[in-house]
Amino acid sequence: MKQRKSNVRWLFAIVFFVIGIIAYMDRSNISVIAPYMMKDLSLDKGQFGLLASFFAAGYALMQVPSGFLAEKFGPRKMLTIALVWWSAFTILTGVVKNHGLVYTVRFLFGVGEAPMYPSNAVFNSYWFAKDEKGRASSMLLAGSYFGPVIAPVITISIVQLFGWHAVFYIFGAVGILLALLWAIIAKDLPEQHRMVNEAEKQYIMTNRDIVATEKSSAPWSAFFKYFSFYAIAGQYFVVQFIIALFLIWLPTYFTEQYHITLKDSAWLSSPPWLVMFFLILTGGTVSDALLKMGKSRFVARALIAIVGFITFAVALFLAIRTDNLYANVAWISISLGGIGVTMGMSWAAATDLGRNFAGSVSGWMNLWGNIGAMLSPFLAGKLADVIGWTNTLQFMIIPVVFAIGLWFFVKPDRPLLVGNKEVRKLK
Repeated sequence: MKQRKSNVRWLFAIVFFVIGIIAYMDRSNISVIAPYMMKDLSLDKGQFGLLASFFAAGYALMQVPSGFLAEKFGPRKMLTIALVWWSAFTILTGVVKNHGLVYTVRFLFGVGEAPMYPSNAVFNSYWFAKDEKGRASSMLLAGSYFGPVIAPVITISIVQLFGWHAVFYIFGAVGILLALLWAIIAKDLPEQHRMVNEAEKQYIMTNRDIVATEKSSAPWSAFFKYFSFYAIAGQYFVVQFIIALFLIWLPTYFTEQYHITLKDSAWLSSPPWLVMFFLILTGGTVSDALLKMGKSRFVARALIAIVGFITFAVALFLAIRTDNLYANVAWISISLGGIGVTMGMSWAAATDLGRNFAGSVSGWMNLWGNIGAMLSPFLAGKLADVIGWTNTLQFMIIPVVFAIGLWFFVKPDRPLLVGNKEVRKLK
């Protein structure tokens, strides 16, 4: 009788979903409590935007090293260290009062979160079949954007009960507990995990999209010869530039544009991230289904990403043309859902291009994405002060057109490994 395969890999996908929730709640909480922090620390919009920029700077600088380290030491060890590190600096965010120190803490917090996505990319390369990677990648991303759905309600409740400092203490403690859980249950390879039965192990090993499991260094000199390596980074710069803007400024946008209370803006900030959460999962499922139907990876990854960008641009244009608050929320929700689909396809395409070196390729992509995220909150805050929110958001459509063009050069059907002498040595 044929053994029915276990599904331990999907248990880990759920764990990554939870990690994503905690990571983005840690990151996005400052957007919800912005008025309290700005008042207590005497920060204007530009200075407050710099908090997100310093986080993004630390996060971006560590992307490529994090990919290398995840490939060298494995996702289990790297993610454990990352969870403890960023949780400790989450707690410190609520402790420091000095301007210089709070910027330093947010920079180091970004350094700590940096290994999360590259480690996930490496883990997914070894634990999932090639036609499961769209869904696998979407789980961490979906968790990341489910965090902002529930963060406003939870965060405001904590602030009202204990003050804004307690937000960082509580979420930091939760992150440390999650690090302990991950360290106990995780393994780098399914071959090493006792709960993975023989049927699941053989299924994964037969269908995963890698060359070999031996540790090796990424052939960077070869990667730089391919325009697809630059294209996936360039379009992701645009993705994260846009997401960071909304992540930091959405509640403030609602309060200033529609003159509502912070509590009301917190509730209205949740639907856009909820729509993004659902569309990220849907995009990953549809992408994998198209691959199983025999469609090319360009259709399953790039075409879906392009549709996501177009959806974002059209819905954002309609959002800024309405004076009705609830219509605005609805259109922004669709808009962010579209950019979420594109983000999910970016990570799936990065693992397609990188294969064994998914950590390095995704780290490279996320480096440029977070340079965009580093610039976005500060520039958007300054622009909003000068030209208003409507014109600031309207400008976001311009880089999207450029990013759509770049997707035609990503070419996920052509892995960066193919033809490289450095890679043939692994086989």
